[in-house]
Amino acid sequence: MQNKIIFITIAIVLMVALVGIYLALTPSKGLEESLKDLQEIAKKLDREIQLLSQRVAPYIYTGEAVSFVIEFENGTKFYFTGDTGLAADLKLIGDYYQPDVAFLPIGNIYTMGPKAAAFAASLINPAKYIVPTHFASFPELVKSPDQFFTEFKKYNLKAEPLKFEVGSEKEVIGIKVEWLGHSHWLFESPDGTRILIDPEVRYNPSFPKKYQELVRLEKIDLVLITHGHFDSMTLSDIRKWGQLFDPIFIAPYELGIWLKANLPAYKIIALGQGARITKEEMLKLGVSEEKIEKLSDIIINVVPAAHSSSATPEGIPVQY
Repeated sequence: MQNKIIFITIAIVLMVALVGIYLALTPSKGLEESLKDLQEIAKKLDREIQLLSQRVAPYIYTGEAVSFVIEFENGTKFYFTGDTGLAADLKLIGDYYQPDVAFLPIGNIYTMGPKAAAFAASLINPAKYIVPTHFASFPELVKSPDQFFTEFKKYNLKAEPLKFEVGSEKEVIGIKVEWLGHSHWLFESPDGTRILIDPEVRYNPSFPKKYQELVRLEKIDLVLITHGHFDSMTLSDIRKWGQLFDPIFIAPYELGIWLKANLPAYKIIALGQGARITKEEMLKLGVSEEKIEKLSDIIINVVPAAHSSSATPEGIPVQY
């Protein structure tokens, strides 16, 4: 609304100025001819205003993106980096949490490409596996992990590269893992807690067709949201997950506060970078005992990611 007011004000000021200048410089022209010229000027001005409005992003800033280190009840640690770029934090997180498995974006353009991701893997140095993600979805992204695997081998790490196909499930150190396309994953802990990473479906071009009816996923206990970009979450899709499964949503602080204001019916926990949350702490933050009893003894650590975060208000068209 504020942008519209600014544009209208600019248009009025420019129109008045142009009329004054035009009349002052062309006194000899007839009124009809002058009006036609002014109409052409007005059309050009309208086109310029439309172009200007398209250059102003209608998105809402939602703080910084985050990553998650998930500690499962069997001791396995997954580091899901989210849509990150190269950063010194990767080594710090790797050294401190010592993850067994790291999930790294390789698609380029909006995150790291294959070469940078391989170097990032050397910084994290996971104990068991490295899994590429955020590729083979949108047209401009890297289509295959082959270059990443080639670059990865140069660092002689102890971890092994692990490739997933969309919609396929593997058991990784006791955790059931399924790739839902793009940068969306489903984890199931040994005791049955199901964790969805980034809940977007509509703007995930490679979401598995077998789950187009989301109810086929049967159960979702926790939804972890790394950032607000529309390929990671939209309000409409979060509503779908909420209505079907009533999960606990965990999001970075500013994004979480915005979600609370727009989706008050659902349990949304807003956490800052560096947070470490257990079932007991969720209970203190207002999660019902009934929900807590269904969760495994897992720990969610919120850690930094080198990426931006903004949310798209409902009704605004999105572009990738």
